[in-house]
Amino acid sequence: MACMKLGAKSEAFHREGQTWLCTTGLPSDVIIQVGEMSFHLHKFPLLSKSGLLERLIEESSGEEGSACSLQLHGVPGGAKAFELVTKFCYGVKIELTALNVVILRCAAEYLQMTEDYEQGNLIAQAEKFNDMLKSSTLLQDALIPWP
Repeated sequence: MACMKLGAKSEAFHREGQTWLCTTGLPSDVIIQVGEMSFHLHKFPLLSKSGLLERLIEESSGEEGSACSLQLHGVPGGAKAFELVTKFCYGVKIELTALNVVILRCAAEYLQMTEDYEQGNLIAQAEKFNDMLKSSTLLQDALIPWP
């Protein structure tokens, strides 16, 4: 199956029950609830890639040094898609595949992960991979002999 690998870092997260924790050694400064799953993260990797998260974090940031808490409702693909999006934001290795590209593209759109925030952001990467899939399907169809 075709896939596109994004990111270079090894795994930077671990799961404890219904909670994903970042293992960078720095305390998290934002907690995002997606469905039943809680993600303890850092603002900067999210702000640099997501227009929606930038706006929500800005609106809900309180005292300096206190963690910001957000609830995201309606994330396409739910917590599983958000987990992959989060890994993308941190530069952790993820694979785009024919099975996940559409839902990741939808989640990236929901989170406003456009080129305005970073060149090669997730919307562009998902579109690039989807175009590659379409091209390979067209090529395969062209090479299959007629009956």
